Amino acid sequence: MKKLIVLAALAAAVVAEARTFEVEAWRGETVAARVPDFAKLGLAPKGLKVRFGVLKSVKYAPVPDSLQRLEVFDRVDWDSDDEGPRVVEVSVPADAKPGVYTCGHMNVRVVDRVLPPAKEWKYYLDLWQHPWATARMAEAEPFTKKHYDAMRPVYELLASAGQKTITVSLLDEPWDHQCFDAYHSMMADDFKLFDEYVAFCLSCGLGPDISCYSLCPWTLGKEIDEAALERRWGAFLERFAAHLKEKGWYSNTLMAMDERAPEDVAKVVRFVQKHAPGLRVSMAGNRKPSDFKGIPIDSYSQIINHVTDDFLAEIPARRAKGMTTTFYVCCWPPRPNTFMSSGPGEAFWLGAAPAMLGLDGFLRWAWNSWPQDPAKDASYGYWMAGDTFLCYPDGEPSWRFLELRNGIIAAEKIRILRASGELDEGRLAEVRALFDVTKVIEGKIDCRKAQGVLADLVNRATDASHASSSRSGP
Repeated sequence: MKKLIVLAALAAAVVAEARTFEVEAWRGETVAARVPDFAKLGLAPKGLKVRFGVLKSVKYAPVPDSLQRLEVFDRVDWDSDDEGPRVVEVSVPADAKPGVYTCGHMNVRVVDRVLPPAKEWKYYLDLWQHPWATARMAEAEPFTKKHYDAMRPVYELLASAGQKTITVSLLDEPWDHQCFDAYHSMMADDFKLFDEYVAFCLSCGLGPDISCYSLCPWTLGKEIDEAALERRWGAFLERFAAHLKEKGWYSNTLMAMDERAPEDVAKVVRFVQKHAPGLRVSMAGNRKPSDFKGIPIDSYSQIINHVTDDFLAEIPARRAKGMTTTFYVCCWPPRPNTFMSSGPGEAFWLGAAPAMLGLDGFLRWAWNSWPQDPAKDASYGYWMAGDTFLCYPDGEPSWRFLELRNGIIAAEKIRILRASGELDEGRLAEVRALFDVTKVIEGKIDCRKAQGVLADLVNRATDASHASSSRSGP
């Protein structure tokens, strides 16, 4: 009997040893993946950068304001030896040799195509930053060296996904006090703080656009008084415009608005063009751009449940005028989203969806609006847990963010393949059925399946990558 047990154990060990899992990446790409329980991973293959991490459990309320707490594996702890679900991040240099690299039970298939650096991606990512939340978690006086040192890893992580905007507050609490930490104005008379902060964000890889919130904050109520707008902002806007031109930032600055009616947007746009001709305007809302008839909105983001065929039909004309059109999720809808409770593949689906729908990118209101202690409890008030942040205060990512970034990369690959004439449009049309907005909101689409099918499409290995094989590691 003992002999049979030993033989069975040896057989199981042989089977486990023979099992592998594969990660595919283009040259120049950084990809994150979950590691199967059976896998043993060795040293990084020569020529690739590999780091391993453990997913740490975070508590959260299943519904807003609930006293109940569930747990989810979300926070990535890199280089940890602790027990828990494992993740791997593989970075492939742009000059890496295509082929298959072995790392224990993991095979990395390097595809013979090149992904440019994130800064060069065309995908328009707009995740709003909250510097005061970082100051609190770092126990630092805002905008001191200690504060900037704490922000850098958080912002550089965001830059790794190709973030195109810098979030700037023109006044205190442009969205009222909806976060754990208040936003404050960056607009001292000499613009010193604004200049310092924007330069810092640019050095982290964010931008080049600067989204300024807001000439029409939520605290103004439902109607905007044009006379009050003139008194409050007229002289300021002219000084600000002159300063932006002096800094060379004028063409990259947007006067941003959030969920405003067409009549209010018209007043603000007229006001902006009077005092700062040519200064751009951005808007997040729930209407078609054509509902803002005669009002030029340079960057418009539509909430996902209003991404209809009629809305999508307007995008080519906007793009021809150099305008940007994205979509967003927030506390709505329940799916797809980036909540702690969101299902596998939902974040990837959101990241990839712009390429499948003909949009330019994705917006979300909170990159790092942390609750009191996000690593221990992601819940905050009437927000769904996870709604307020996608990273952790020490610069560690959430698994939700890494999935989102994988989806963004898939979207960028679609753009590159289409531009080079190598995209299989027939197969893409089949995959597009898995990116039906109405069906995904209704829960009729398996986001995990969509992720697998799309990844297979954009990572089709070339003959060279199948034929050549570079193997290293144990």
